[in-house]
Amino acid sequence: MKLPPDINQPSIPVSYLQLMVEIMAERGIGEERLLAGVPIDPATLSQPEARMSAYQWTLLAMNGIRLSGDPGLGYEYGLRMRPTSHGFLGYATMSCRSMQEAMEITIRYVQARQRNFTMSLREDAGYGAIELREKHPIPVLRAFFIENILIGLARGGSAILGMELRDFEGAEISFDWPEPPYHAAYRDRLPAIRFNQPANLLRFPLRYLQLRPVLADPHASQQAIALCERELAQAGGLQDGVGLRVCGELTLAPEGGYPNVDTVAARLHMSGRSLKRKLQSEGTSYLALLEDVRQRDAFQLLRHSTLELQQIAARLGYTNPANFTRAFRKWTGDAPSVYRRRLLEENSG
Repeated sequence: MKLPPDINQPSIPVSYLQLMVEIMAERGIGEERLLAGVPIDPATLSQPEARMSAYQWTLLAMNGIRLSGDPGLGYEYGLRMRPTSHGFLGYATMSCRSMQEAMEITIRYVQARQRNFTMSLREDAGYGAIELREKHPIPVLRAFFIENILIGLARGGSAILGMELRDFEGAEISFDWPEPPYHAAYRDRLPAIRFNQPANLLRFPLRYLQLRPVLADPHASQQAIALCERELAQAGGLQDGVGLRVCGELTLAPEGGYPNVDTVAARLHMSGRSLKRKLQSEGTSYLALLEDVRQRDAFQLLRHSTLELQQIAARLGYTNPANFTRAFRKWTGDAPSVYRRRLLEENSG
């Protein structure tokens, strides 16, 4: 079976291991036994910025399941996940303006922490859903990783809003495999779970997206987001993912606009031609990445600024507001004016 790429690259924050150590200690299993046979320096646990590889994390999870005798350890791990376990990402989500912004922040920066998965947010019939997708087949402990990510996401969302997971009314998690025997032991601690579904996702009523985190502090959130951007760029460097590093450099200038391709290339210590060639080898381009970043920033400006649409268009680098409107229609199917009006109606309601 083909193993995931970069399986030996250090990419996963060691804070996730620290949580596993806590859970095992409560079950009488010491750190030394958990780490036995895993090629990792125990001193790593005391280094907040340290990272481990997917290979090391898989071996540790296998040890945890074997030593605890609990095949449902993915459930337990997700139920114990704290927003602060995610470092800068956790602080950014806890202090942002709304749950919707928290979800969007999570989706953007998750790739700096879980490089084998992607997330996307969609809305349908009064519900929102965050779908978790694998970038490639996960050959070992697939259920463990998907369980702890989605349950942890639900746990984190409820914690950000200052509620217990059991009070996250209407939330449900879907898995694409049959109900396992260990589910019964955890049923009372979990939100509704649906099995044999076409996708792995967390679904919840749309009303939650407009709620304000109990620790909302937009200034603190922006500071944490800046650190997340740096972390995302560094994560790109770990795997020579030039596209990620380019996204890290594509930030709005105070006067509006983005750095051009040659400026970005210079910041990454390469020529413009070399940057274009590397991006092409990754199946993307500077213009495609710029389009993604513009879309992200357009949503932010429409939600959280009082700028006129013409000003937003100019800020994003569109010399003609009509071009911004066409681009926005392509992204969402609506004009930016319609999108903003709907936001205002939802917030006033």
